[in-house]
Amino acid sequence: MRSVEFLVSPITGGWMVKGGPDLEPLVFRSGGRAEAKAVAMAQAMTAAGVDTQVVILDRSGQMVGTKRFWAREDGGLAGPGAPEPGLAVA
Repeated sequence: MRSVEFLVSPITGGWMVKGGPDLEPLVFRSGGRAEAKAVAMAQAMTAAGVDTQVVILDRSGQMVGTKRFWAREDGGLAGPGAPEPGLAVA
């Protein structure tokens, strides 16, 4: 199964989100917005059947967190924030 990593890293004047080789980097002024966009893109790709990981670096380049999202065989979302199987989502 294919896997894509999203990297949230500092750049001069903001934060950048880099994805797989087919995705253009995105630039944000806020690290929180960059992380939120990386998570949203990771979840979207997971829903399409791709395992994903978001890696977050601080301003010194040290890894401060990761979030993993796994694709389910039925095409649903699995990972942090995913609903439990069989539960309705309002």
